[in-house]
Amino acid sequence: MRIVVGVTDNHWASFLRDRDDVTEANFWQPSSHGFKALAPGEPFLFKTKDPKKFNGFDIPGYHLVGGGFFDEYVEMRVSEAWTIWGVANGVGSEAELLMRAQGYRARSTSSVDPDPTIGCIILRNIFFAERGSEIPEPPHWARNIVTYAGYDLDSAEPRQDSEYVMDAFAALQHGARVDYAWEPDLRGVKLDWEGPRYGPPVLVRPRMGQGHFKRAVAAAYGHRCAVTASATFPSLEAAHIMPFAEGGEHAVANGLLLRTDVHRLYDRGYLSVDADLRLRVSPQLREHGWNGEEFYAREAAGYVIPAPTDADLQPRQDALAWHYETLFRAA
Repeated sequence: MRIVVGVTDNHWASFLRDRDDVTEANFWQPSSHGFKALAPGEPFLFKTKDPKKFNGFDIPGYHLVGGGFFDEYVEMRVSEAWTIWGVANGVGSEAELLMRAQGYRARSTSSVDPDPTIGCIILRNIFFAERGSEIPEPPHWARNIVTYAGYDLDSAEPRQDSEYVMDAFAALQHGARVDYAWEPDLRGVKLDWEGPRYGPPVLVRPRMGQGHFKRAVAAAYGHRCAVTASATFPSLEAAHIMPFAEGGEHAVANGLLLRTDVHRLYDRGYLSVDADLRLRVSPQLREHGWNGEEFYAREAAGYVIPAPTDADLQPRQDALAWHYETLFRAA
């Protein structure tokens, strides 16, 4: 197993530390340089920068202050990253994310991109040290490391400070944050792990975070609503066909990309998609006097939703059947 220690902006770290409800994080890079240092589920630790450059933040510089479990690396425009991860980008607004990305990029280019592409290292179940319990950076950390350093714990000749980094992870990871609505299977799991020092297996194993799910579903459906074909990305959401609580998976084959209002109608059974991928509209929509003309017209025309080209990503027949037979208001 590998652990990566990434050099983080102190502002980014303190922002996320103080928001207990944020369970995912986008450890973004101002430019897209790629990231292949970790496999899904492996740990990523945050190391702060020189405190003299970040006056006013009550987080120590040159310390290991938290971390998370690697989910995926993707490259997206700032607007897209904000739409998917919001404050999990470590800032309070899209405008701030854009300003900070452009500020870093200005050091290496004279041109200003109005919506630059950034590298997104996505982490789930993030954790932070309690104030005063932060851990000094690895003793032999080189100041010329400005991005990250990897530590291969299984190597016959491990990198210097590997044991130190592993102990730091063991001390920090018990505070891993969990969104129990998204990961109900983690209820009751003791995160203060007393066994092998690389964390509870339930956290280390690969898991798809919420942002990953939306991004993957959006890509599979060409960033268009499966029912209306709307391509206004900020208004699109990844819907589960079968809810996780009913046995559905956090997987693209159990998802549909839907416009926000369509998502609500789908979840409440006023719309459905049958096993032949045909749109179905509940008669109750008209009985309640609600405006559903765009849906009735599509149903009358025999509208079939555009399924992903990859067979592994196409809607699961059993999930579609469950929704149509269980949730759809057929009468």
